[in-house]
Amino acid sequence: MKVVCYALLFCALAVLAVAVEATMEFFTARSDGRSITVEWKPTQEQNVLRYDIERSTDNRNWTLIASLDPKGSGTTYRYVDNDVLGKGSQNPTPSGTVYYYRLRIVGSDNSLAYTASTAVTHNLSTVRRTWGMIKEMFK
Repeated sequence: MKVVCYALLFCALAVLAVAVEATMEFFTARSDGRSITVEWKPTQEQNVLRYDIERSTDNRNWTLIASLDPKGSGTTYRYVDNDVLGKGSQNPTPSGTVYYYRLRIVGSDNSLAYTASTAVTHNLSTVRRTWGMIKEMFK
């Protein structure tokens, strides 16, 4: 019986030892009228295999838009989402759309952890919108 208890304790500690740990100093998203920049900085980054950046328009249904490899604690990560509104957008949405972003943190043992979502309203700049209309007239 004692051997079984030690074996269970060892297994529990082994699972805890490889669990993903990433504590965030900040996680933000901001729009500049052309794209949305997602930034985050982990203060602790252990057993992280990758960061998956997910986007949603309803804060319920999420789409994977990019993956970044970890670079070490204290690194500020930045991803620019150019696939909203303007040029190259596969699914253009109206100006003023609220986008939600979150990180899915994948551990080296394939465990998952999620950050809280952050919301950003993306308004296409008036100059860019007008220029787009002028270009469309000549196509």
